[in-house]
Amino acid sequence: MIEVLYSDEHFCVINKPSGSVVHRTRGAEGFPVILQLLRDQLGRKVFPVHRLDRGTSGCLVFAFDSITTSHLQIALKEGQKKYLALCFGHPPVDGVYDRELTAENKVKKEAVTKFKRLKTYERYSLLELDLITGRKHQIRRHLSFEGHHIVGDVNYGKGWLNRRFREDYSFNRLFLHCCLITFAHPETGEQICVECGLGAELESLLKKLIPVDAPF
Repeated sequence: MIEVLYSDEHFCVINKPSGSVVHRTRGAEGFPVILQLLRDQLGRKVFPVHRLDRGTSGCLVFAFDSITTSHLQIALKEGQKKYLALCFGHPPVDGVYDRELTAENKVKKEAVTKFKRLKTYERYSLLELDLITGRKHQIRRHLSFEGHHIVGDVNYGKGWLNRRFREDYSFNRLFLHCCLITFAHPETGEQICVECGLGAELESLLKKLIPVDAPF
């Protein structure tokens, strides 16, 4: 059963599980397809408004008709998305990653990510990240460029880091979670704010790590 965080007659916001894909694509055979599962659960047609990577969990918006889909896509660009990520090392307490990223057409595009360190562990940090732009794999690529690889990232991370978490903590997923999304309602203009907690698996991992006081 997919957790529905918000729903009205126009759209819904769900908590996407890690390891699922938004819709069926080549190379993603065998993974749960959220579009199909949600359609069957709600008994109605649903339209994905945006995407989350297969390994990423958290807030994901689906509309109930194509017109609302278009309106919500515009609203989300003007809204806010916040993520939580566990990364290697200790980034500054807060700051901005402002590094252009190359798109699939080989064109470099502006990419800006704000970040804040929420918790510090012996060798890791829990970050809150705010997407100012929305490039493909933006958070994962920005943190990788800085040497602060996200735990469980098989594309931009480090194999030794992922193996350590698999072997020491039996942790087998990407630690990237969309924890908050805000946007204007496409019909009423009301500001919609939906939050999504980390969940038992991610919270359990954090409890196993050793926190430190970090004046740096």
